[in-house]
Amino acid sequence: MAHSITVRLNKPAREFQAGENIGFNIRAGVQYYDRQTKKKEWTNYSAVVFAKPGAQADYYRSVLVEGGIVEITG
Repeated sequence: MAHSITVRLNKPAREFQAGENIGFNIRAGVQYYDRQTKKKEWTNYSAVVFAKPGAQADYYRSVLVEGGIVEITG
């Protein structure tokens, strides 16, 4: 069963070399209310998006910036 979240990036994605491709690491946290403990809790998420150098990587560089809205499904 897939799980999806939509978050606003507080920091731009971290870019790294992955062989011939470029990886973009996205980290996000979601706050929720735990009914058992009656407290606000956090769940942290991390995802990586891989792109080929060129137009695809340039697109990710332009949209995975601070303040950008991202939907992650996995």
